[in-house]
Amino acid sequence: MNDPYAWAVENGLLGRRPAPASMCADMSPARDTTIIETRYTGLCGSDVAKLNHPWQGRLPEPWYPGHEIVGVDTETGGWVAVDPLVSCRSCHYCDRGHVHLCPRLRRIGWDLPGGLADCVGVPRDSVIPLPHLHDPAHGVLADPMAVALHGVRCGLPVPLGRLGIIGGGVLAVCTAICAAGAGWDVHMLVREPSRSHQLRYVLDRHVTLHSAELPACDVVVDAASGQSDAPVRQALKAVRDGGTVLVQNAYAPRVALSVPLRDVFRRSITLRGSFSYCRADGHDDFQDAIDVIAKGGDWAALMTRDRFPLNELPQGLVALNNEARHRPFKVLLTSDT
Repeated sequence: MNDPYAWAVENGLLGRRPAPASMCADMSPARDTTIIETRYTGLCGSDVAKLNHPWQGRLPEPWYPGHEIVGVDTETGGWVAVDPLVSCRSCHYCDRGHVHLCPRLRRIGWDLPGGLADCVGVPRDSVIPLPHLHDPAHGVLADPMAVALHGVRCGLPVPLGRLGIIGGGVLAVCTAICAAGAGWDVHMLVREPSRSHQLRYVLDRHVTLHSAELPACDVVVDAASGQSDAPVRQALKAVRDGGTVLVQNAYAPRVALSVPLRDVFRRSITLRGSFSYCRADGHDDFQDAIDVIAKGGDWAALMTRDRFPLNELPQGLVALNNEARHRPFKVLLTSDT
């Protein structure tokens, strides 16, 4: 099989070369780990940003992309998803279930071997059995769904009201599903006509789509992020005085807020960040995300429709950069191990 890492390095998309992945038959698990035969790996927006753009932030040496992993556990033979957060389990944050804030946090698909390989060794505690899904590939959505669940649970005020979402990607869709399920009146700003047309057929009837601007909202979730502060500025414009803006994801390094802070706080706006997901207050966001996905829905099929063999990583990246009518919501890389 061609090596997608080699292609990425040769084309200047990776500054450093990860160790080559071994074939499954040659791998033996270390203590408290198991080997996952990778079947599907989702290309997250964070992976794509680093592969397609000059990245001004720190990257681990080596960098192992691919944290949205679905495969077969070689010990049990069962389908599993992989929770990529590996915490220390002993610090102040871990004791409270806030594993995403652990100062010694390691992440599969970042500083631990990721899913862009035929096989990957992961801690046993990171392996989450998949229930019967219409399509096991839908399990790659567990990570963005967990991010969405975490934001809705931990970042939003009560009582419920009108909630706006900036963005039309996978995280925005997952946020809409979680928020509508929790009882919010959900409005999404999706500027791309073809994407909006597709979403109208798969989203809950309680989700209203807008193409130009949002109505005044009690809460606005920035589920877009990216290379400029435009999404968060849109969110601040749409939120009512006294409302909350929740930023669901991390911006690229060195992106600065260009809105005068006086204009934000004079309006008594709460500006909150919601990074990753946790296991606090009796909830496990990642496990609960799988339970949401298991309930089914045409949205999951749409989000996981576009698939490329692992050795066609470059073609997948080109598709994600395409501005044409059928630009994928997400690209899945597949392995036939």
